[in-house]
Amino acid sequence: MFHLKFPKKLLCFELKIGAIIIGWCHLLLSIAGIISALILLGNIQLQTETVDYVFSIYNGTTLIWFEEQTATDVRGWLEKSSTGTYLCTCIGNFVAASLLIYGSMKENHLLLLPWLTSEMMGILLLTFTMFFDFIELVIVVLLRVYIWICIWAFYREIKKNKQVTGYPEPPVIFRTNVDNPKKPPPYGNVVTVK
Repeated sequence: MFHLKFPKKLLCFELKIGAIIIGWCHLLLSIAGIISALILLGNIQLQTETVDYVFSIYNGTTLIWFEEQTATDVRGWLEKSSTGTYLCTCIGNFVAASLLIYGSMKENHLLLLPWLTSEMMGILLLTFTMFFDFIELVIVVLLRVYIWICIWAFYREIKKNKQVTGYPEPPVIFRTNVDNPKKPPPYGNVVTVK
């Protein structure tokens, strides 16, 4: 039977420290993405040039087929909607990276789940949209998969430790006198409820 062995370190760091570092890197990239998306939404000409540049990188063509006025309106709508989608994605990544940092510091496995989910969606999206003639993208995907596996190992480690040690017990509650709830119980009749 095949048994997957999880890494104990992320590159040369402990999993906790590596998760915090990856969280900060994603947080800074998300902030840069939010700023660039807001700049693109405010500057139509820059947005058009950026979209043309991205399309020329991916498949060597530009969107010249938008010649008519209605087609130009459609192009403007497509550019704004794609930039808006990018902005929402960056905001979601910002929240997920913040939760990754906080969850790693507090060792709360549930706070790592948003980052694991958003990163897996990012890996799948990058895998589906890339063309294999870009060796750099293959390296990026492999690196992101390795980081994801390390954070997942950290998630499992925290979850296992929580199950072994358990969560703190609820506070002890003292019952009052059942016959007269306003009267405190006598000293010998104090009962704890667990």
